[in-house]
Amino acid sequence: MSRLVSIISLGCLAAIGITVYVLLPSPQDTDIAIPERSANRESEDEQPWAEAIEEARRRCSHEVFDEVIGRLREHVANLPTDHKAWRALAESMLHRAAQRAHLLGMTVGHPVYTELPPEVLTDLDAAQQALDQARTLGDDSGTIHRIAAEVMSQRITGLRTAWKWNSQIETAIAKASERGADDPRLHLVLGLRKLMAPKFLGHDPDKALEHFTYVAAELPEDARPALFAAMASHLKRKRDDTLAWLEKAVTRNPHNVFARVVLERVRRDEDDPFGRDITAAEAGSAK
Repeated sequence: MSRLVSIISLGCLAAIGITVYVLLPSPQDTDIAIPERSANRESEDEQPWAEAIEEARRRCSHEVFDEVIGRLREHVANLPTDHKAWRALAESMLHRAAQRAHLLGMTVGHPVYTELPPEVLTDLDAAQQALDQARTLGDDSGTIHRIAAEVMSQRITGLRTAWKWNSQIETAIAKASERGADDPRLHLVLGLRKLMAPKFLGHDPDKALEHFTYVAAELPEDARPALFAAMASHLKRKRDDTLAWLEKAVTRNPHNVFARVVLERVRRDEDDPFGRDITAAEAGSAK
């Protein structure tokens, strides 16, 4: 698999419970300050599907997402004016698309695919349709714009598609920030832009680590910020910090096979513990 641009994510990638997206960073990212502490705010995203989506993402399972998506589709068929359900359906389709790459490694400056597999493209198209329906029903939330940025970024397979989508992704992130600049999931996105961008396009593991540290405190049960913080620490050649973050990720989500495998690789002092795809043998031993 060839690789080219930069990666960003939320969901379950590389068998860990993350979603990986490809984005080019922009100067406006630096205008979104990292909050010093929790805002203890009421989230605009509170809705009856949040717990089910989160559990499906943590389980890193197509089958669990299939069940949640099936229930959501039945719900919107019976109640087509529920914009929150349409938004939840979009996010579920996004996570399932990303979860299909759950055994793939992460490398700075490289997209997940050079050509989207048909099942991934189908999920992304369905996510976009659900987003469009939610917007038609009046959803202009920060979350809807964040999800839109993630859906578009999943479509990037190289430099040409990066340039095609990136300006629209930047616009979506800016709108999400305007509606909630302290949203930890938005800062997960921003941290990944800094972490996974090519070195000549804004790669900054120090700033990325600041974002992930904030997210890890705000989302104490989410393994993703800890995993990405571990990668940032690895790139900074801080082995003890890398191990500590990976151990935290595994504790937060025992289903996170990627984190468990990478933890063992780091303990063995492998040169590229995050970049190599998970083998079937490794995945089996991590279960």
